[in-house]
Amino acid sequence: MNPSPRAFSTDPPDTTRRKTVLFCQTCGRAGDIGDWPTEMNGERVETIDCPDCGTTVWQGLDEDDEAASNRVLTPTA
Repeated sequence: MNPSPRAFSTDPPDTTRRKTVLFCQTCGRAGDIGDWPTEMNGERVETIDCPDCGTTVWQGLDEDDEAASNRVLTPTA
């Protein structure tokens, strides 16, 4: 039996919503990256901590890292 054809939306994509989801490896919390408390140093993100268990889920790059401007924020375990 063939599956029924899927209907695709003709509406334009929602550009106000991001697909970025951050996960805490310790407690399993998942949420939009904007929902996580961040510690800033000027305009740089130093750390992103889990609001549920306090684990640091992302730690900023070193100041002397030449490639820092070419990197994307990625969570670490």
